[in-house]
Amino acid sequence: MSLITRCQRGFTTVTLMGVMSIGTLLVAGGFAAVNSDISMSRDDQDHKQAYGAAESGLQWYLSALARNNNYYLSCSNVPDPSPGQDAPVNNAWNGVGADPRVWRGLPGATDPAYTVELLPAPGYSACVPNDQWSVIDPSGNMHLRVSGRSRGETRTILATLRRRNFIDFIYFTHFETLDPLAYSSSFWRNWASTNCNKFRSQRPGSCTEIQFATDDEILGPLHSNDSIMVCGTTTFGRTKKDAIELNEQSPGYVDAGGCDADPDFDGEPHYPSGQLEMPPSNLALTDVVEDAYEFSGRTKIELNGEQMTVTKSNGTQETLDFPSNGVIYVKSPSCTSSYAYSQTYPSSGASNCGDVWVHGEYSRDLTIAADNDVIVDGDLERTSDGLLLGLIANNFVRVYHPITWDYNDEEDDDDDVCLNGTGALQDPEIHAAILALNHSFIVDNWYCGTKLGDLTVEGAIAQRYRGPVGTGGGGGTGYLKDYIYNDRLRYREPPYFINPVQSSWRVARQTEQVPAVR
Repeated sequence: MSLITRCQRGFTTVTLMGVMSIGTLLVAGGFAAVNSDISMSRDDQDHKQAYGAAESGLQWYLSALARNNNYYLSCSNVPDPSPGQDAPVNNAWNGVGADPRVWRGLPGATDPAYTVELLPAPGYSACVPNDQWSVIDPSGNMHLRVSGRSRGETRTILATLRRRNFIDFIYFTHFETLDPLAYSSSFWRNWASTNCNKFRSQRPGSCTEIQFATDDEILGPLHSNDSIMVCGTTTFGRTKKDAIELNEQSPGYVDAGGCDADPDFDGEPHYPSGQLEMPPSNLALTDVVEDAYEFSGRTKIELNGEQMTVTKSNGTQETLDFPSNGVIYVKSPSCTSSYAYSQTYPSSGASNCGDVWVHGEYSRDLTIAADNDVIVDGDLERTSDGLLLGLIANNFVRVYHPITWDYNDEEDDDDDVCLNGTGALQDPEIHAAILALNHSFIVDNWYCGTKLGDLTVEGAIAQRYRGPVGTGGGGGTGYLKDYIYNDRLRYREPPYFINPVQSSWRVARQTEQVPAVR
């Protein structure tokens, strides 16, 4: 029996066409599924590139400040970064109307790009050339708004810049030796002025050196342009985050001799750490002080919360509210006296000097500056933790210490005994950032009397020369040091505080502004 087969022509073709149709549908579905993701990926990339461009703009401005520390004083009138390319530095834009800002593309491109705006300080509408207070706020901060864009996407960074400053440290000195004006006789003052006004490796061993002693506590970051002298187990720093910045002889400290130097570095030592130069004068504050708060000659101030009682050089007294901008200045009509090794109160001729005596409690931020000396004659404390006080003297910041003499034998001076006088401060507390521009933070008559406990400073101390606060490894006279850094000074300053002559700028804070300035 024969088999008859049917014709199969066209069947394979039909099957193939069906498979191709299904494949086409799958491809179309795949494209439809990922098409929105392609757009989202492009948007995400632009979003990231816009932020990267803003960060590039911030770093570009920091680089310009590194080349010229006063770059910001030119406001937007700065040199072009390259021929035919305008500098992308602008006054702040209010966001209304067409965008007036100058943008600069990243290298080799016009997009992505960035632009920098200088935000004015309080009381100003825009940056004013050569007026630092038009862009630096009373807390010492400069504020930038930096925008970046990529393919229509814009993101904005708000940045707060600060200089590296004296008050980044609980303790700062230029020279770790006794101030020449604090020597005991005119002969030695003249000799020290010639020979001791140098760093340790350059000055003779007969210069009077001051040591850190056992039980001294320097609780915070420290910087000396010189090398320090240590006797015993002084504590430096609180944690490894506190930089202990030293210079001169390796490893930045020397043994006092007669005792072993065994410093307890809870902070992180850095050697060598470079120099930070002090300005010569606080006279810039006379440009911002209000007339009612500029005094002349010896002035006494008692702080009472948000008011102060002021006794002027002519003896008149008045009660004032704190100044609106927080600045008090005491000037010298004339000044014929210098620092006295044996300090009596008031010193001869002091009424003509711009000295301010101060104590009490403060409930607002304040800066008190003197053309000559600042004398702390009682506890000086804040009423709440967030407050800041600055004490700035062109010469000395002094702690009041009256003394008397017990003359046991009129014919033999060796039997005379020096005693703490009435009103000597026991365990005084000073909550302030202290700056002695040309001389020292010092306890008057530090070599006399008996122990007075701890001198507690919560804030910062900066001085040109090391000032003694007592004698004897155990504090035989005067005070042991209990210095505690106020970490708020990392980000804020007392009003219109004095900045270094030349120091690098850094980013203290950075955050994104949402929505961006478009």
